[in-house]
Amino acid sequence: MKNRFAILIFAVLIVFLPRLALAQAAPAEWTLMFYMDSDNNLEAPQMQDIQEMMAVGSSAKINLIALIDRSEKGETPEDRGYTNRPVGGLKNWSTAKYVVIEKGKLRELADWGEVNMGDPANLTKFLNTATKQFPAKRYGLVFGDHGAGWPGILSDESAGGDGIDMSEMPVVLKDYASRMGKLDLIGFDACLMSNFEVTRTVAPYAKTMVASEELEPGDGWNYTPLLTKLTQNPEMDSFALGRAIVDTFRDFYTSPAEREHSQFITLAVIDLSKIDALASAISDLAIANQGFIKAGGKPNVIKVAQARAKSDEFGKHGEASFYNFDIVNYAENIKVQAPDAAKAADAVIAGVKAAVVYKVVGPTHLRSNGLSIFFPAKKDVLLGSGYDKNPFFMSFKWPVLLGEIFGLLGADTQPPQIQNVQSSNTNIGKDDIVEVTAKVNADDIDEATFVLARNEKDVTIIIGQIPTAPDEKGILHETWDGSWFTISDGKNQQICPVTGFEELDEAKDEYMIEVPAQIRYKGGKQWRDITMYFVVDFKQTDAKGEFVSAFEFVKGNPREIDFENGDDVRPVYVAVNAKGETKDIASSDPAEILHIGKDNDLLISNEDVPAGNYSIGFLVTDYSGNTSDKFVDVTLK
Repeated sequence: MKNRFAILIFAVLIVFLPRLALAQAAPAEWTLMFYMDSDNNLEAPQMQDIQEMMAVGSSAKINLIALIDRSEKGETPEDRGYTNRPVGGLKNWSTAKYVVIEKGKLRELADWGEVNMGDPANLTKFLNTATKQFPAKRYGLVFGDHGAGWPGILSDESAGGDGIDMSEMPVVLKDYASRMGKLDLIGFDACLMSNFEVTRTVAPYAKTMVASEELEPGDGWNYTPLLTKLTQNPEMDSFALGRAIVDTFRDFYTSPAEREHSQFITLAVIDLSKIDALASAISDLAIANQGFIKAGGKPNVIKVAQARAKSDEFGKHGEASFYNFDIVNYAENIKVQAPDAAKAADAVIAGVKAAVVYKVVGPTHLRSNGLSIFFPAKKDVLLGSGYDKNPFFMSFKWPVLLGEIFGLLGADTQPPQIQNVQSSNTNIGKDDIVEVTAKVNADDIDEATFVLARNEKDVTIIIGQIPTAPDEKGILHETWDGSWFTISDGKNQQICPVTGFEELDEAKDEYMIEVPAQIRYKGGKQWRDITMYFVVDFKQTDAKGEFVSAFEFVKGNPREIDFENGDDVRPVYVAVNAKGETKDIASSDPAEILHIGKDNDLLISNEDVPAGNYSIGFLVTDYSGNTSDKFVDVTLK
């Protein structure tokens, strides 16, 4: 009997001990949950991200869990950015797969079918499933996709471009926090998400946030060295993990092979426990600005607008703008314009510095402080954007300030008056330098540019513009020596339209030049609108520079474009007819199309323009958005 009893006990132990061991196993140190909406033109780089993750993979202490939704599109000359290749041992798919990222492979747990990643219910399901199946001491949620700042994250093409906006995000995160407590880390491997309104939305539900003020390069975060660091030190807290994300991001984009992509980079680690205090400080600054405006009327509104205009802006490329400005820059600028607001401005500066615990910036954003805020230029942008539909709208006083600014500026419909446009010479010979001057009667000039245009038959072609400024007497002054910027592929050379011109480093005399263009992918027929950027060195007599990046905007979503051997590029100009109607034009002449070689080299320089009839003058815009332009005709021999 004793022997039978002993045998029975032994048999029970054999059955249940493994289950007991499993039940009592210590949870992992981290479960990182990747919500990868790859159902769009970021599919290819996001599949590369997955490959980078698989180079490390999950371990006993690190769970790497992902929901990956892919596109039905494949690799064609017209659809660069998509891929139909297998990943991690799984054949190409167009549904959403729930997987464990292991070393060298993906282990599929479930196929959820074609889901809308922009539906918050699917994010909730993913969080609930992953946290239940993969318990850990710390949890992180990382979004991979397009980002737009406060308007939201993700763009699921199969669902019409739907994403999760900042009115939907709190519903998901509140549900999660009610069960699990705050997320240790929320990360946005996406554009423009290091935005105050975003932090205000997620702060109640997470401890640490990692995001970029500016558009991210197409390759995003650098996952292999990042996850290697985490695997080597799995006990690191969320701030240490955030620093590792930033450090590996910086190391990748400042490496020799990627240095050209480093110009625009920004990435910050944000302590979300500091956001309530920052929100209070921003409200106090808004109230102080309101008092300043009330005391001085429109002249003081102009000073507020000037403080905004002198702040670092993010997401502005070509005609596209997200109206995100660095908060600290604005606070520093308003201190100069409104000394009575200095105390409130200092509190905002201190609040941002307390919240942004770590960051990296590239050469174009040396003044970046890690957090932007929405500051549109026009009332219709504010009212038509949906900004007022988000929870953060009523939680601080910033929107009230914006409303007062637009109320006063919107009443001004009178464009600036430009008078007495003159050129020192209208028949320009070789080596001549002409002086162009004009008088501006306006006290609220937002932007003034010197404009060069070529006159052909019944149309005027705008070649480009560079910034200038009136002196204390309202006089605009510029010189022209018959030259302009040109782009060369090493064989062909074209006059370069310029729509943006920004100083990068005064000591180095370097500038970033923005050029509207179109690209035709190798083997394709479609021309796609892009904006190209060149860094130009003016230290020498002849300005010279190199291509650094290009961006495309598809349905409002920015994406960096990588040039490849065999691609064609052509500049895009604005043509104005006798009725004042404008349209974009680009040449179809093969001799005027630039060809990308194996080194992706496009060079910019300053060269003489062809002889002919030109117009030179000024374009002026005030803070109410009113514009005026005046030109004088000249002949270049």
